[in-house]
Amino acid sequence: MDKLITKQHLLFLVIGGFSILLTAEFAFFLGHITHQLFIITNQNPLYTIIAKEIVQLIVFIISVFIILKLITKQKVLNQKHLKRQIIWLIAIYFIIQILQVLYNLYGISAFEGYNDKIKSYSEFIKENYLILISSSIVYYLQLIFFAFIIINYSIKDDK
Repeated sequence: MDKLITKQHLLFLVIGGFSILLTAEFAFFLGHITHQLFIITNQNPLYTIIAKEIVQLIVFIISVFIILKLITKQKVLNQKHLKRQIIWLIAIYFIIQILQVLYNLYGISAFEGYNDKIKSYSEFIKENYLILISSSIVYYLQLIFFAFIIINYSIKDDK
């Protein structure tokens, strides 16, 4: 009797899981950098939030397309090759995590005067906390776009 779920299916699941995690973390990282750049340059807090969310959304979508192109252009899909892709995805994920930690320690927040600028930004957010709803909306938009992109790829391959 054939197995319903094979080892290869599980490897594809792990690749998909780490791919979405990797793209979300990378988009968050670049969005965070944009956020802090806008704060340090005394931009309007509303523009700061909007710019951060736009950067995150665009980076996420572009990253998904890049990863899909890399995965779908592969000629060989044996288990050894899939395991190698998983190792690369995990390694890149941890590199991004390390970059985020280093950036938080030595990034823009280490500049003189950053605390004053973040304080005024925080006061604006306290008064207009509903603006932060956009962050959760963008997160769900990312997931919806991810689903549409995957569905589009699968429909395109079926034709």
